[in-house]
Amino acid sequence: MNINNKALNNSLDKALTLLRYFTSDRPVIGLSEISRLSGIPKATVYRLISTLQDHGFIRKVSVMGKDNQYKLGLRFLEYGKLVSEDLEIRKIALPYMEMLRDKLNECVQLIIKDNNEAVYIEKLECSNYIRLYTRTGRRAPLHGGACPRAILTFLPDDEIKSLLDSDCLSKITDSTIVDKEKLLEMIAADRQRGYTISYGELELGTVAIGAPIFDYTGSVVASISVAGPEGRFTEKEIPYLLDELLKTTKEISGALGYSK
Repeated sequence: MNINNKALNNSLDKALTLLRYFTSDRPVIGLSEISRLSGIPKATVYRLISTLQDHGFIRKVSVMGKDNQYKLGLRFLEYGKLVSEDLEIRKIALPYMEMLRDKLNECVQLIIKDNNEAVYIEKLECSNYIRLYTRTGRRAPLHGGACPRAILTFLPDDEIKSLLDSDCLSKITDSTIVDKEKLLEMIAADRQRGYTISYGELELGTVAIGAPIFDYTGSVVASISVAGPEGRFTEKEIPYLLDELLKTTKEISGALGYSK
């Protein structure tokens, strides 16, 4: 590789690194803050950001009179739509999810595993007044919440061990379970019953019920959850919600060629 190619790759690597600092909790970042977080000199950050801005990946905004503030551009929306439409599991699951949402009138979410994280690739809102703060594209730790843990629970044992041993178990709320021994106990119990349930692990005051989706090889490839506020997910209601959820995931798994 010649010197010019090395410099080009280095610049691309830095530019992609900068994009990682834009998150749902920090959608707008100032130039100085990006430089501080990344450790990249301010002049270099400005050059990289300007290039990304020229191509529509970054937008410059003014926030409360502050200049040199940036947020992600609409170009990502275009690419996100392409990726979303190309996800076969989403295409197959969506009609079943719509039927489940219409029957329960609760939020229905679909996630897949991406490395050591769960990614929400579809969310169907309900018509109830109180809803969840989740969105497509959101990432969550595999150990946190019913939907992510529904994937973690049904991974091979060696993969679960590797994930729990190598990953720093982040705590999203006070209810997020980060004790490895407790997680392993939950995984064993949830495997037996075939579903997961969480109380305020990703968002306080909410309850979620998750169940896995399997492909024709018997591997877990995704999961679906039904979620909502504690007031609607009572002990009386949960058995019905769970029954309908399990029917739905069984149908989706069947559509993927899974049989048991």
